[in-house]
Amino acid sequence: MTERCIYLVRHGETAGESSIRYHGRNDVPLSDLGCRQVEGLLGLIRHVSFAAVIHSPLSRAKESARILVEGLLREPGVVEEAPDLTEVYFGEMEGMTDAEIAAALPEFYAEWKSGRAKGFPGGETYAAFDARVGTALDGLMARYPEGHLLIVAHMGIIRRCAGRLLQMSPEAMSKLNPALGSLTVLSCENSPNGPFQLKHWSLTSDPK
Repeated sequence: MTERCIYLVRHGETAGESSIRYHGRNDVPLSDLGCRQVEGLLGLIRHVSFAAVIHSPLSRAKESARILVEGLLREPGVVEEAPDLTEVYFGEMEGMTDAEIAAALPEFYAEWKSGRAKGFPGGETYAAFDARVGTALDGLMARYPEGHLLIVAHMGIIRRCAGRLLQMSPEAMSKLNPALGSLTVLSCENSPNGPFQLKHWSLTSDPK
């Protein structure tokens, strides 16, 4: 019986305060805390042999992937940058806090919080984002049909990858909120493409 796991890592906290600001295409770097958050995950994956490590091209995910790859005991088969795993484009919301969005875009904010919004003003629609991430994930699963995969990306990407692999409804998927600097693990047995089950959700370290 062979287990195949998909490891999903959300980058750590950023100099742009990803904990309180909506950074999508904004290319903000990891903060010192963010680096420590990611380093803390090494204890959970150091011994894993990865067929591939795939990361978003944005610096916060790219740097997170570098930290993890350098800390692995075994070199992964491939380290690959995947442009389609860039976070959703928030458009006019980029870099704003929740309160700033409510003040600047009150009509949109009301629609968004009620679940009626179809996307972001001046940014990406949910449908386009879902299609982009779905196509990217399907391509990765086809290119790497065997072995464990490590995907280092963003909350929206992890939410959709997990939701797709676990065959969740859009409503259930929308409630997935992986923490900054966290690890989520999905697993399946005897079949490279599922069905997958949730093994660990949003594991974090306690950085000093």
